[in-house]
Amino acid sequence: MAKLVLSLDGDVLGYHFLEKDRFSIGRKPDNEMQIDDSSVSKEHAVILTVGNDQILEDLGSTNGTMVNGIKIKKHILQNNDVIDIGRYQLRYINQKAKPGVDPDRTVMMEPVINLRHGRKSSETPTQATDQVDAAVSVARAANDNFPLGGVKGLEGIHAGQTLELNRPLATFGKAGVQVAVINRRPHGYSITKVEGKKQPLINGQAIGEEDLPLNDGDEIEIGGEKLRFFMKQAG
Repeated sequence: MAKLVLSLDGDVLGYHFLEKDRFSIGRKPDNEMQIDDSSVSKEHAVILTVGNDQILEDLGSTNGTMVNGIKIKKHILQNNDVIDIGRYQLRYINQKAKPGVDPDRTVMMEPVINLRHGRKSSETPTQATDQVDAAVSVARAANDNFPLGGVKGLEGIHAGQTLELNRPLATFGKAGVQVAVINRRPHGYSITKVEGKKQPLINGQAIGEEDLPLNDGDEIEIGGEKLRFFMKQAG
């Protein structure tokens, strides 16, 4: 089971196991991990377990959240990542977490978006988990109606390859450097930045922090790769 090792100035203060699908960190006592320090926001960050991944997301904290010295908004955690929250450090320990990003790894982004700002005060952890389960079920049921697209590698490790995007989400890039996900939804495809100082580019333009719809023929530059997105013709 994954765990966090909490330390301050090199001194270990305790261990916290990530037993819940939603693990919140902050100054308020109702967080799964409470850090009662003025450098930490009331609701500072959250770790969401989605499929086989655990995703750290900053919740608009005052001082921000850093992973391995880089300020992040969202980050797919890897074994031995060091998270800075205020004056404190958290080391993420998970021997099962892969050191790289597999382009065929998939997670459900809708539950992440729905829960990113925290559950309502009237909502129990079980209800929050039910939201994830329900979203997965709905996505699976609607899968046959999704438009089907893909990407063709132009430069980088996928040069000359054609990858079909037939799952709810596909991850591209290099972990710890630059990562983005392509989301497949009933109305089409979109791309979202997950981590990295630099923004991925679509047709030479930075995509920003929000979901950006993808159109047939768009060229994507991410983590040293160039990919062309395409939509398959019906029939």
